[in-house]
Amino acid sequence: MERTGAAVVLIVLAFLVASAASSNPMCCNDYHSWGSQNQINGCSSDQNGDCNSWCQTSCRGGECKLRSGHHKCHCYC
Repeated sequence: MERTGAAVVLIVLAFLVASAASSNPMCCNDYHSWGSQNQINGCSSDQNGDCNSWCQTSCRGGECKLRSGHHKCHCYC
C-alpha cells in the first residue's frame, strides 16, 4: 500500500514539474522583436542594456545575442 502511494506521489510530482516547465513558452527561443508589445525589432549597441533587461524579466533569464546577423533576445531554458 505504501509503495502504491509513493508511486502516485512521484507521478503527480513529475506531472507538476513537466507542466511548470511548459508553462513558459518563451524559454529556449530567440526573439528578434522585443519590448512591452514586441514593438522593437532587434537591438542596436545602445539598446543592449534595455534588451537584456527585457530578456531577463520576460523570460526565466536571457540576454541579447547576435544570431544570423541580427541581435535577438535569447530566452534561457
